Amino acid sequence: MSRIDASSPVLQVRDLSIEFPTQQRHVTVKAVNGVSFDVYAGETFGVIGESGSGKTTLGRALVSLIPPTRGELLQGGVQPSSLSKKALREHRRDFQILFQDPNAALNPRMRIVDSVMEPLEVAGHRDQQANRAAALQAMARVGLPTEFAERYPHQLSGGQKQRVIIARALTLKPRLIVCDEVVAALDVSIRGEVLNLFADLQREFGLTYVFITHDLSVVSHISDRIAVMYLGSLMELGPSQALSEAPLHPYTQALLSAEPIPIPRSMRDSQRIHLQGEVPSPMNPPSGCPFRTRCPKAIEACAQSRPVLTEHVPGHWVACHLAGH
Repeated sequence: MSRIDASSPVLQVRDLSIEFPTQQRHVTVKAVNGVSFDVYAGETFGVIGESGSGKTTLGRALVSLIPPTRGELLQGGVQPSSLSKKALREHRRDFQILFQDPNAALNPRMRIVDSVMEPLEVAGHRDQQANRAAALQAMARVGLPTEFAERYPHQLSGGQKQRVIIARALTLKPRLIVCDEVVAALDVSIRGEVLNLFADLQREFGLTYVFITHDLSVVSHISDRIAVMYLGSLMELGPSQALSEAPLHPYTQALLSAEPIPIPRSMRDSQRIHLQGEVPSPMNPPSGCPFRTRCPKAIEACAQSRPVLTEHVPGHWVACHLAGH
């Protein structure tokens, strides 16, 4: 799309791994395992996967809430780990994250306007009058009337609270926002309104999004490109339309087959792919391809070596020994 500047990556991720220690000696939880991708200015980059796929951990790492164990992360060409504490605090204002539960993100004892002003105060803006004006402007932009300023979180609906969270992020004028399951808890009608708001804000402010979700229909609707994660690894990465209409990886194919289709079963072109077994433990992932223990197409090579993420058609990457066969 024309709004995307492919020459200007906002995020550059190279072989990024994130592991967490356990009580067992020399055993770690491999939450993210060697992922690589770029996110470009003005893009909506979708990340999808089952629970436990590592997508939320990845999202937190992208905004420097979690340090990587290995690999490289560049935010606007800057490596966060190379910055001093003061410089990192200033730098992180350009990279914000929105979480699924707005209730946990709002102090129930603070008025809405005070919550929206809070990031400015933390950033060192001491002019209370200017901060309030900026907060009210941000609230108006996300569709919250002025009278909401004096209310408390319990007086707002779920959709209104999510708009407050968006307004808070806007006050810092970020370059990139990671949206972690931000519409998962909303009613379907409200979900559409919030997604349209994200699109409007992107056009107006030139925002870049990393949109994390388990809902393929949502991510396909709003994303320019989609990355599919399984057990901490990238299985597939490509343009939204190509990935939705012609997925190359068996895992993506299974996810698509599980999407509800509002037509009678007898009229559907394809049958649902039922995956056997449970997602393996990230403490002890399988050898070779991480998906092989559940893959209906697995062959011996899948156990012997881990497939490399390879570009099979322009812009469409897949990590599968059988892709193209």
